[in-house]
Amino acid sequence: MGHFKIKSKINLDNAQVGDIISESAYATLTPEGNFVQLEYIQDEGYSARKYKVEPGIFTIFETAMGYELKKTEYVKDKILSSFNNTAKVRDSINMFFNKLHVYREHGIEIPRRAALVWGPAGTGKTSSIIDTISSYSSDGKTAIILWATDKHEAGYVKDFIASFEYHGVERLILVAEDIGGIEIDEGKMRSDSSLLSLLDNQEKTFSVPVYIIGTTNFPEIFLGNLTNRPGRFDDKIEVGYPNANQRVQLLNFFCKNTDISDIAAELKSSKYSEFSIAHIKELVLRAAVYDKDLSLVLKEMIAEIEQYKRAFSKRESMGF
Repeated sequence: MGHFKIKSKINLDNAQVGDIISESAYATLTPEGNFVQLEYIQDEGYSARKYKVEPGIFTIFETAMGYELKKTEYVKDKILSSFNNTAKVRDSINMFFNKLHVYREHGIEIPRRAALVWGPAGTGKTSSIIDTISSYSSDGKTAIILWATDKHEAGYVKDFIASFEYHGVERLILVAEDIGGIEIDEGKMRSDSSLLSLLDNQEKTFSVPVYIIGTTNFPEIFLGNLTNRPGRFDDKIEVGYPNANQRVQLLNFFCKNTDISDIAAELKSSKYSEFSIAHIKELVLRAAVYDKDLSLVLKEMIAEIEQYKRAFSKRESMGF
């Protein structure tokens, strides 16, 4: 058990623009107009609760009492699987769960394996794992946990997972989304000791076989002790841009029965080599929303990309 204490109280009638308020995860606005921040204090001698986990797909979220799991589902985007390395992800997961005995024969009591799925934004990293994970979610013995790493720190998540009490769960899949953040920062990403410990399972965070999938847009910012060390991210699966023929196939897929012969050759041009699945989907949507020809929207989009690159280059040259 635990209790809350008031961390700060501010009457909004007296507050001024620019006033600094101490950070707190829990806050409320009272009917009297007071902005009250609370801090949760765990009582001494309290034994951490066990958190019941059953088969299914869940998202980690935070409440005033700590972390919880919320039942969820993937929103399936019917992307053609040949464009996003679905097969590589599927084969890696299936091989692991089919060969658990090999790990145990080598003295590994709780088998674990991890894969880093990496590539530029919009290339379908999440789509590459949806079909495989969804098939496991319905087998009645797998728990799938989705962790937004930009929202929840590894140390807290590690402690939360260690509290799991499994009911009908024989194996776990942990999806650590957007490791390293959405936007790149300067220099190398600092290695989080809690994340390393979780990947290593040094503190026996996991008590059932676990497959960890990490996704990132920026593998180049990781230090080698995170990515270039077996036992942390064992498999590295690149999800790159679709090639020329795939771009045309994707456009045809999104356009359904629309004739695209007039822009197919143009889309194969090398200047569209960095068009992702998301770009091609946006091409179709923008043409439909603004009632424009696909060829015109295609020119607009490549002009936007080139303009952005020029602006970014200018920003770098100014030392930002």
